[in-house]
Amino acid sequence: MFVITDEAQAYVADLFAQQNEEDLGLKVDVEKAGTPTAAITFNFCYAKDLAKTYQKFEYQGFNAYIDELNFEYLKDSEVALKAQGSSKKLTITAPNAKGEAPKDEAPLAEKIKYIIAAEVNPQLATHGGFVELVEITDESDVVLNFGGGCQGCSSVKVTLKNGVEAQLKSLFPEIRAVLDATDHSQKENAYM
Repeated sequence: MFVITDEAQAYVADLFAQQNEEDLGLKVDVEKAGTPTAAITFNFCYAKDLAKTYQKFEYQGFNAYIDELNFEYLKDSEVALKAQGSSKKLTITAPNAKGEAPKDEAPLAEKIKYIIAAEVNPQLATHGGFVELVEITDESDVVLNFGGGCQGCSSVKVTLKNGVEAQLKSLFPEIRAVLDATDHSQKENAYM
C-alpha cells in the first residue's frame, strides 16, 4: 500500500534519532483527499494522541501512522529520497491521492465541485480566497459561497460574473446563472 524505500527509511529514522523521543511516530495524512489539490503531509506525532482509525506501520527505526480513511488514496504510493544539489529531500508519488475527474455521466454538482477544486480555487487562492458550492437550484442556478479574501472584497461581483460564472457556464451550458449567497458585510479578511 504505502512503500518507503530503504534509503528514505534510513533518512527518516535518522530524523527520529535526532528528536530523542521514545514514543514519537510519523503521522501520514492526505489533505483534501480525492480532490485535485490533495497533498500528502508528514508530521511527528504520539500514537496516544491519534484517533482510533489510525493504524500503525512499522519501518526501520520508526513507526508510521495512517488513517484508515486514507488507505485508498495512499494505495500504490512510494516515498523516496531524492538528491537536490547538496541536500536530500523526501518525495512522495501518490497516484491515487487526487482521485479522478468525474465522468461525463456524473451529477452536475460533482463536476462543478471538481472544477472549483481544480481550477477556480487555485486562482482565488492567489488573493487568499476560495469558493464553495452551496446548491444547484431546480432552475439550474448554481449558488456559491465565497470565503477568505473573497468575502467582503469590493471586486467579488466582477470575480463572480467575469471569472467564476464565465468559466462554469463555458464548461456546463446547462447552467442558467451563478449566484452568490455570501454575506459580504464581513470585510475583516477581504482582499482589496
